[in-house]
Amino acid sequence: MPENHRLYIEHHQQLLDSLMMQLPNALDTVCTEEQKEQLLEQLQHVKQALVDHLEESRYLGQLWLFSFIGNHPQLAPMVPRDLLWFFGGECLHFMSDDEISKYQRLEDILAEAEHNGRDMSWIEARRFVFN
Repeated sequence: MPENHRLYIEHHQQLLDSLMMQLPNALDTVCTEEQKEQLLEQLQHVKQALVDHLEESRYLGQLWLFSFIGNHPQLAPMVPRDLLWFFGGECLHFMSDDEISKYQRLEDILAEAEHNGRDMSWIEARRFVFN
């Protein structure tokens, strides 16, 4: 796996870790203990799939995020926008057109850098587009 791709996956794993750390307290206010445990278990499954089965993880991530935000819209601000873009699909419905345009620009910058033989990470390209 190319270094930039590995770093890209690690970035999203870290975002999932951060979300998993924040969720327990937030979920206490909106669901039962059983529901909370189920949501966290499902999210852990998404994170593990990201390591073991990248394509499957995208589908699982889409399902989890779409369900989570749909059922708990008050907690949607906790979800990093990078995760919505990364998992894509139905998750893009939770992003504004402006955000989607920026992420598309970010992808274009990365593709151009790769085409020109330049080494650019997701984080570098993201800073360029979003700052």
